[in-house]
Amino acid sequence: MPKISVVIPVYNKAPYLKNTISSVLNQSFKNFELILVNDGSTDQSKEIIQSFSDNRIIYIEQENQGVAIARNNGAKIAKASLIAFLDADDLWYANHLSTLWQLQQNYSDAAFFATAYKIKYKHYQKTFALNIAEKDILIDKFYQYDYGQGLFFVSNFAIRKNTFLKEGGFKPKIHAEDTEFFLRLGLKYPMAYSANVTMQHLNAAKNSLFAQYKLAEKARLLNFFKEASQKDKDLKRYLDIHRFTWAIDYKIGKNKHKAQELIREISPQNLNWKQKLLLKTPEVILRFLKYVQHKGKNYGLSFFIYHSPKQQETSLAPLAKSKQIRHN
Repeated sequence: MPKISVVIPVYNKAPYLKNTISSVLNQSFKNFELILVNDGSTDQSKEIIQSFSDNRIIYIEQENQGVAIARNNGAKIAKASLIAFLDADDLWYANHLSTLWQLQQNYSDAAFFATAYKIKYKHYQKTFALNIAEKDILIDKFYQYDYGQGLFFVSNFAIRKNTFLKEGGFKPKIHAEDTEFFLRLGLKYPMAYSANVTMQHLNAAKNSLFAQYKLAEKARLLNFFKEASQKDKDLKRYLDIHRFTWAIDYKIGKNKHKAQELIREISPQNLNWKQKLLLKTPEVILRFLKYVQHKGKNYGLSFFIYHSPKQQETSLAPLAKSKQIRHN
């Protein structure tokens, strides 16, 4: 019986898939199964998967139904009590599964788990990790640590299978389905976190500056947790940061009405001075700044605007002390 089930949803990721699968098979922790869910790919993804010969690999196909259903279907057939997810264009370092396994051994109260990670841009890499003295901690509310930089996402996330099934997994047919699921978990369960860097995300997406954003569907996320945020100031701050981000996108997309709807919902104390200034910046300047930001990231130039507005520490005793995320 495997100790960890790894689930990778696959949809037209042929250029990255070989390296992603290899990064799983090369883990120092060997007792796992790898479930690859082909979500109706039309490229060479199937042939790449079938080129691997390893009895730990389980391959299933489905008609294209979206990443949420692909992940859920993989989790349903998982044999292990711990499920780790990986997107088909990300990479794990050799210590990823061993780190997750140690977390779930050390923190029996935790329902889900995450690790530090790197993002690879065109010419450099950036580390995202909690700046903590301990190598790992138990966190009561993960969003208390997140000021827009992303404490974790799917590829450095794992969850106990019984919790996953109890909570119904990822919601299909919504945007930001991973964030919605994480918040649903964070409102109920503590999370164990390791500051060990175990994953690399490839920032290979094309510049989407002039793309048509499906913001109306994304914004549904805010409504899911609006009532809960009225009683939880940390959740309200977390959602306000999303409101800020999407308001900027609306302004860039020349939809001032929708931008103002989001801005009216934001509590000013939840934004820093940079964010407040950007909300007042004309659309033409925002488009230029977005372009500069996109180009700068490829060369290691940081234009980070998501730090805490007050840079204050919040007590999480006895679970942990709140720290800011460092960006190396």
